Amino acid sequence: MPFLQLLAKKEGNLRFLSHLETHKMLERSLRRAGVPLAFSQGFNPHPNISFAAPLPVGTLSDYEVIHVELAVGIDPGELIARQRCCFPGDFVLLKGKLVEKSPSLMKEVVRSDYRVTLNLSCAAEEIEDRIREFLNQDSHLIRKRTKKGRINDLDIRPQVRTLTYDEKDHSIFMSLDTGSVSNLKPLVLMKELFDFPEEKLDVRRTMLYKSKDGELIELY
Repeated sequence: MPFLQLLAKKEGNLRFLSHLETHKMLERSLRRAGVPLAFSQGFNPHPNISFAAPLPVGTLSDYEVIHVELAVGIDPGELIARQRCCFPGDFVLLKGKLVEKSPSLMKEVVRSDYRVTLNLSCAAEEIEDRIREFLNQDSHLIRKRTKKGRINDLDIRPQVRTLTYDEKDHSIFMSLDTGSVSNLKPLVLMKELFDFPEEKLDVRRTMLYKSKDGELIELY
């Protein structure tokens, strides 16, 4: 069966939806749009819809990549053109294409870019000093609780590929490991470096990447 690959952005109050709630919202919207969804087998059939990387609650996104398994092929352009009748206004389909069955998106994604806008007063020198101090470290250990309840030390320094501050926009850009092998959430890094109140931060994912022949390329 064909797969529909979508590139979407998530804005406004939709940032407060959990990953499961976002999944359900997308399924309802696709049904309203008349998309012929393919269903899993078994006692509890469900549409085969997958996101490349779950978005942390409270995070905006310019770059959500989604796979939807179809019962039959459709014209992605037609879906994009009439999305406003079926999708919430803060969830915008940017692109769509049909693809053959491919490796899991969650297994392909290796990195994410984020921009964190600071809605608070803080001296640029202080922010830059903390960033410089972090980047100059060989390792930076934090305590992390595992799913089994154990507390382990985790070195987050290798997971941070880029970290810069833009004084003009009063925002921090970061490129972080993402995926099943290595994963770091932007708010974990922000809390470790600055401990700013989360409600004062606008976190936006701007890109997802996969690795091909040793080089990073856009996931979509």
